[in-house]
Amino acid sequence: MDGFQLHPRLAADCHVLGHKDGGWLLLQRNALLPWYILVPETGHGQLHELPPDQRARVRAQLDALAAFVQTHHGCRRVNLAAIGNLVPQLHIHVVGRREDDPCWPGVVWGRLPAGPDWGPAALEGIRQALRAAGLLSAEPESRP
Repeated sequence: MDGFQLHPRLAADCHVLGHKDGGWLLLQRNALLPWYILVPETGHGQLHELPPDQRARVRAQLDALAAFVQTHHGCRRVNLAAIGNLVPQLHIHVVGRREDDPCWPGVVWGRLPAGPDWGPAALEGIRQALRAAGLLSAEPESRP
């Protein structure tokens, strides 16, 4: 999508990991949880508004990302949500949950305490694992 811009709040709160198949993959800066965000390149604000082929592609990306979060991060549960109350740009949260996380078993939205940021080595390791899993393009993409 020409002229695609990442919403400023997403850009401020997340690391941009990369791009694949018309979607940007982000990681929340707070490393207490593996909290990914998929941002499809679209002007639509709701998942159900996407054209069927794009919706199917996004769903496949979400399924693959949820499986990655569960195996790579050792998470018991993976929560998915497209809320959009504060950020109108379509984005879908994929949050890995474990019994030892600070919000378990409650929700994470608005309750996750401040935590450390992911370090450069951790981010590069995650990018490499995502590329190996086919979830990011092999070539680095420019930032949206």
